[in-house]
Amino acid sequence: MENNSALAGEPNHLPWLDGLRGMAALWVLLSHLLILTGGQYIPLLSWGDLAVDLFMLLSGFLMAHNYIARKSKEPWQSSRTVYQFWLRRFFRIAPLYYPVLLVALMVGPEMGHFRHAIAQVWPNTGTAPTRYSDQGIDNALMHFSFLFSFVPHYAFRTALPDWSIGLEMQFYLFFPLIMIAFSRLSPVIATGLLVGLCLFIRMFFRDFINAFPMPAFLSIKLYVFLIGIWIAHARAERSMLPGLMVSIGLAMFWLLLERSQVAVTRVLLVVGMFYLMNNGTLPGSTAVAAVTLRLRRAFSCRLAMFMGETSYSVYLTHLLLAIPLAGLCASHAGFVELHFAARLGIVAVIVIPASYALGWVLYNLVEKPGIQLGRQVMARLGTRLAV
Repeated sequence: MENNSALAGEPNHLPWLDGLRGMAALWVLLSHLLILTGGQYIPLLSWGDLAVDLFMLLSGFLMAHNYIARKSKEPWQSSRTVYQFWLRRFFRIAPLYYPVLLVALMVGPEMGHFRHAIAQVWPNTGTAPTRYSDQGIDNALMHFSFLFSFVPHYAFRTALPDWSIGLEMQFYLFFPLIMIAFSRLSPVIATGLLVGLCLFIRMFFRDFINAFPMPAFLSIKLYVFLIGIWIAHARAERSMLPGLMVSIGLAMFWLLLERSQVAVTRVLLVVGMFYLMNNGTLPGSTAVAAVTLRLRRAFSCRLAMFMGETSYSVYLTHLLLAIPLAGLCASHAGFVELHFAARLGIVAVIVIPASYALGWVLYNLVEKPGIQLGRQVMARLGTRLAV
């Protein structure tokens, strides 16, 4: 196997992942703007669900990458390691999610009014009005507890794109068990058992799975997270080729199940992610090394880092800005009569800067303090456990 020294031996922190997260958030934002302005179908740009898959790949990779890097200090079988992992993830997600969720619930009916105005002009873009109007205590409690993605009725019931946040929290809940299975059973056997369980649920609980308006239940998307875990596992091994083969197999299997352009592109995304994370052991590493390094530098530049830092805030809040603006624009005949590219451009010129400005404020005022609070809580718990 080739071992390109330019690709091997990077530190545990991989800065280009920040740029990838930023790109995924912008991709989701643009795909939503295309829908909200009645835009035509455009391959890739319209596939916001593939951008969310990229988030899942990155999440699976980062969780496993960090778990492997900390293995000597935080053994996988230790209950303390599990608690530390859950606390880290909770304080990464919840401090921003809770206040934004509260705002979304408060303004939900108004958001629904604007969304209805859009659907009146472009009916094929409409979503269920109850998604916005439900201000019940049960809906609030289900979301504040992160249990909403386990129940189809609540999984897509706010003005936020938070179905994927609930999905992430499901993944975090089971991730330590997945890593223990990788360690005790071998990665291949563990993957086979997990995929088999997902297929069993898909086959014998079909009505339950089909009741989800979005793929918010973990068994629907676990294979994407598993591919991310395999990238991290392969990167820690002598050769990444076996991991690449397993991951292509997973993506190809779901391609046969879904039979869509998105599924085809997902296979290519998996291959691209492996080569971007390449440690120099993949076939053709020398031939693509220059391209890989350029991409890593591009995703590590200052703009990319800014987009990565604000990616969670932008992803979570952009609809709160985009829906009212698009709804107001849709009420004007002159706007509706414009070419779809002009409509998209007008809304994007306003929403994108506003989203990133808000994202930067929230990142500094909420996200970073939330992460710091989590570290303080973990430090105190660590001291108590040591005593």
